[in-house]
Amino acid sequence: MIMKTRCFFLWAAMLLMAVGSVMAQDIEEKKPVSLNGVWQMCFYSSSSPDIPGELKTSNSLKILSDDGRFTNVVMMPSGAIVIGYGTYDLKSSNVFNEYVTRNIHLPQLNGQVNEMHFDLRENGDLMYVKYYVEKDIDGNAIESWAHEIWKRVEMPTKYPDNIVR
Repeated sequence: MIMKTRCFFLWAAMLLMAVGSVMAQDIEEKKPVSLNGVWQMCFYSSSSPDIPGELKTSNSLKILSDDGRFTNVVMMPSGAIVIGYGTYDLKSSNVFNEYVTRNIHLPQLNGQVNEMHFDLRENGDLMYVKYYVEKDIDGNAIESWAHEIWKRVEMPTKYPDNIVR
């Protein structure tokens, strides 16, 4: 009987230690998600159809202000233009909503809520985004997910020597 009691207490102690260890991992302090900043759209470029290739930056920027506003900008040879703007808020650690005031690229989003699902990678410097497009501007069903990759624009430690202004 004493042996059974000791085995029971030993088993219970091991179970408590295992559960405590798992719970401690879940409680591990996590950094809050911050999307504020300037983001540059990227795309993969490859000379082979069999490999995704190299991640390249494009001429499109997304500015997510700390006051909850967003602006989408495209750099053109004649100068920059705003192609969309509105407000946004973070709904969870992987979803933010854009409340689109105006968008000339996807005008069917004007006045709509665009739910943006995102995954931050490379220490939060790359954001993989997908959003659902239900209809085109004429009301025709698209019913498709759009995918985008955005790279956070960082300030270098010193002014670059090769900058063109």
